[in-house]
Amino acid sequence: MRLLLVTGLALLGLVVLIMVAGRSGEPATALARAQAYAEAGDMRTARVEALNAVQADSGDETAWLLLARTQLALGEAQAALGTVERARAAGVAAGRTRHLLAEAAFAMGDVDRALDETGQSDIDREFAAAVWRVRGRALSAAGEVEAAAQAFNAALETDPENSELWVDIARFRMTTGELAGAIAAADKAVALDVDNVEALVMRGVLTRAQYGLVAALPWFERALGIDDGDIPALLELAATLGEAGRATEMLAVTREVLESDPGNARALYLQAVLAARAREFDLARRLVELIDGRLDGQPAMDLLSAAIDFREQNYQSAIRTLGRLVEAQPANRRALRLLGAAQFHSGDLSGVIATLGPLADRSDADSYMLTLVGRAWERQGAFDRAIPYLERAGNPAGGTDPIGERPRDEIALAMLEQAARQGGAPAEVALIRAYLALGRVGDALDRGQRLRDANAGAPDAHILYGDALAAAGDFGAAAAAYASAANIRFSEPVALRLVEALLRAGQPDEARRTLALYRQQNPRSVPTAMVSAQINLQAGHWRRAAAILEQLRERLGDRDAALLANLAWAWHQSGQSERAQALARRAYLLDPRNASIAGIYGWVLFDGGRLRARGIELMEKARDRTPGDAVAQWRLARAYASLGRTAQARRAAEAALASPQFAAREQAEALLSQL
Repeated sequence: MRLLLVTGLALLGLVVLIMVAGRSGEPATALARAQAYAEAGDMRTARVEALNAVQADSGDETAWLLLARTQLALGEAQAALGTVERARAAGVAAGRTRHLLAEAAFAMGDVDRALDETGQSDIDREFAAAVWRVRGRALSAAGEVEAAAQAFNAALETDPENSELWVDIARFRMTTGELAGAIAAADKAVALDVDNVEALVMRGVLTRAQYGLVAALPWFERALGIDDGDIPALLELAATLGEAGRATEMLAVTREVLESDPGNARALYLQAVLAARAREFDLARRLVELIDGRLDGQPAMDLLSAAIDFREQNYQSAIRTLGRLVEAQPANRRALRLLGAAQFHSGDLSGVIATLGPLADRSDADSYMLTLVGRAWERQGAFDRAIPYLERAGNPAGGTDPIGERPRDEIALAMLEQAARQGGAPAEVALIRAYLALGRVGDALDRGQRLRDANAGAPDAHILYGDALAAAGDFGAAAAAYASAANIRFSEPVALRLVEALLRAGQPDEARRTLALYRQQNPRSVPTAMVSAQINLQAGHWRRAAAILEQLRERLGDRDAALLANLAWAWHQSGQSERAQALARRAYLLDPRNASIAGIYGWVLFDGGRLRARGIELMEKARDRTPGDAVAQWRLARAYASLGRTAQARRAAEAALASPQFAAREQAEALLSQL
């Protein structure tokens, strides 16, 4: 009711303004109408009236400036540029239009012209804040971070209560990684103008990074409550709905965008992503073709195009696209993973090892990546190199590693140290990661703490310090550092690190709560779903683990042997023996050399009661491949004991107890006492 009243009063005010304007001459009427419509937020009608005012009196500076402003608000940068040039030709002083021309040039991607315009000495003081604002944006785009910060500070000195300026500052701080400062700036923008749609959208984007997908939705909905046709708000809402797994709602929003902006590239991209997730690759390809190259070079677009090529078995095309993407973003794990898969299917085994080998050597490598590297070595005849990867693929650690690589020699390390002495956070980060890779934990801790203290608003600084603490074995303190990062940006890497640190610090309940919170906000996250399933398996929550794994299987298909084996175990423990045997058999056929999978298949067959001999054979195969695996020995001990093979049962139980990590010590000791 209150919203209706406010809206009614605003419309009444607009009508009154137009009626008053109508009492004067025609030029004043057109300008007054334009100003009234602009004040009410109807920029399209304001543009028409401003154009009428300019045509009636080409010497009216106010009309020219308003026309350019409405064109910029409507995204018509080229038209605004022409308007400013015609205004100058009509006698409007250049110093009073530089902010508008610079903004138009910047919107068209001409950063140099924007900087040139804002660097002139004849700028009118009335527009100084606007000039500093657009200059800050242009300098930020040019990578001049310090100069951009100075420009924004100069704008604040002149116009500190400008909500739009604070939105620009929030965006700038977000690009520099200072998310806490970006959040504060966005909050300031909203506080200054609760109806600033751009500020609300920015706060939603930051909330998505800070707390998660679901938490961001109300901000976009609030923006659309003010302007239900705002394209950026609709697109951010659609993207967030899609990532949250709400595909039907996402599709409806993208269609709404395309109704008002036919051919909108980002809306078509989001629809293509939706089609690819539904395995409708022909439709996804047609939608990408409609984009017509307008998003080429953007990482998300390149990844989608490569994924479609991969699914259509156009492996060489996928490799070319992914090669360019990985060259630009060498730490893009999804791109590397898909590139390795494309190389494997194209027969480039050396390429697979070069692409995925460094990642597979890390403790957080997933089973698919490990399998690809193992199979690549195997097909080259290097069975001794293949076996460790294939064995790990059956039971990947699922943990986290500090991101970085070992310097190749002392000269490389010395270069990193020299770069860090010259200053700059990126160089410091690279050096800390190198120290962690080399095992120089003390050096990493000292520098990590200083970096964190100097960049308290940057989540990556807290993450790196947490990595150093984890490497030192102080998992409680590492969890606290990761929690500080999560309070700024609750991303997937932070969530995984925090969960692992909490588990190692002996806080499983807190780890489960953290994981549940992240998955509630980000239901499509595969790595956190994997971790959640593993925690539930370890806790004996079989049905819960099976439900999570079934959801993953539906999304990922039946090609992940480790996933199928874990699902088989969960269903077997839930009393679904036949279902478990079918899944375990499929997992074993996918990866028969994997000891862990062979052991699971063997126990499922043996415990099912019908194929006990085959089950024993498979469990013995698993034991022989990994004689130090306490779990494999313990399964055999129970199987031998149930068959009355006492001596074998005793040897297997004793072998299991010999492992310090063996968890079922009491059960094994009880079994030994009965033999």
